[in-house]
Amino acid sequence: MSSQYSAAEKSSEKDVGVVVAAFEGERQSSPIEPKTEARLLRKIDSFLIPMLGALYFVCFLDRGNIGNAKVAGMATDLGLVGNEYGAAVSVVYATYVVFEPFYAVLLKLLTPKMVLSVSTVIFAALTIATPFSGSYGPLIAIRVLLGWAEAGTFPCIVTYLTMTYRREELGMRLAYMFTCSAISGGFGGLLAYGLTHIETSSVTGWQWLYIVEGLITMSLGPIAYFWIPNRIDQAWFLSDHEKDLCAVRYDNNKTHYDPDEKFDIKQVMLAPLDWRTWVHGTIQFGADVTLYAISTFMPILISDMGYSSYKAQLLTIPVYAVGALSFIIQAKLSDRTLLRGPFIMANFLVQIIGYIILTSTKTIGARYFGVFVVALGLYVPTALNVGWTQNNYGPHYKRAAGVGLMQFVGNSAGAAIGEIFDSRLEPYYHRSYYICIGLTAVSMILTSLMMLYLHLANKKKAAAIVAGAPNEPQLGDKNPHFTFFL
Repeated sequence: MSSQYSAAEKSSEKDVGVVVAAFEGERQSSPIEPKTEARLLRKIDSFLIPMLGALYFVCFLDRGNIGNAKVAGMATDLGLVGNEYGAAVSVVYATYVVFEPFYAVLLKLLTPKMVLSVSTVIFAALTIATPFSGSYGPLIAIRVLLGWAEAGTFPCIVTYLTMTYRREELGMRLAYMFTCSAISGGFGGLLAYGLTHIETSSVTGWQWLYIVEGLITMSLGPIAYFWIPNRIDQAWFLSDHEKDLCAVRYDNNKTHYDPDEKFDIKQVMLAPLDWRTWVHGTIQFGADVTLYAISTFMPILISDMGYSSYKAQLLTIPVYAVGALSFIIQAKLSDRTLLRGPFIMANFLVQIIGYIILTSTKTIGARYFGVFVVALGLYVPTALNVGWTQNNYGPHYKRAAGVGLMQFVGNSAGAAIGEIFDSRLEPYYHRSYYICIGLTAVSMILTSLMMLYLHLANKKKAAAIVAGAPNEPQLGDKNPHFTFFL
């Protein structure tokens, strides 16, 4: 029996070795000299990331500034009663989650520059219209349309990133995007502090907040149209030689993305039929509950600790800074190790610790510290779960639909968050935190199960490679040479 066990153990080690070799092959397979490729990536990053980051920045700012607006008097001026404010927060996600999958799939067909620029102009106009809503009914209507327009931003940005970068380069680019989200949250507090001090005879401070932020967003729409290339090997900011290098990168990465791939509805339908889509979506739901709790309700949570509205807005800035720094460090490690799940798991645990602090004390300093702890684990699960899905799906239209659908499930948290953080639970929100703890725990369990499945699937792929299975990129993630990130 021991000899049988030894043989099985050696076989297992061989299979794992093949998987590791496959990953290392992905790292080293580029025919471009490493320093040359590094310079190319730095140039692409320097032009693309600021523009995409700016779009995500204003998208998150325009959707989340309702928290700062409430602190500055919005609810009183519009006559919101009961949990009408919570409903206004939530309703934007009713259309946001429905249209995300459609935008993600249509991105390549309609072209990235068209989808991203037009959606930006539309949600900018809706942001400017918000302060003139006058009452609850028109506010709800504007928020519904805002969700429809903003659905064309984040899922399209992350899909565009996978059309441009290799799998092992994605984590840091997502970190850049979510750093923009963090800056948006922090800058939103700073901007709110300044703009809500402005008072005129006809326009109040919170109204100026929406007007100025909407105008900033509006200015980005036309810039995005001319700035963003539909394909990186056609980018206006690259030399002919650099475009040729990008074409080589495309050719070398065809196991995971083919820029010339044609639309195929059969590929789109693979996504809802893959059970992983719904598991990733459920994980994302647990992650997004915390993301939206922090981004939308943090100014209110801090003001409920006894701080004035303006101090509450300013005190959000260091919290976002901590969250962004934590993610940047971990994203780099995630790309280096080709691991997503362990980082997601660890940061879910950090969030739970933060929630336990918030539920176990009424001391202002301790509660503020609890918010910091939650923020430490804020962005890693939210972003890396998206990247994990992108990394492990193929071909392109299955990947786009898969990410759109998992975001459909995940961002439903936005529709629920207004009810979870019911304003009638002020100032301690204990029931809200208990719900967050439970949802986060469920996401942790599903993450561990997903890691186990992917580990076993990679062993099967390794065995197929050892047996001589050919590399067939058209099979997408069913290709034995398409190794999964854990």
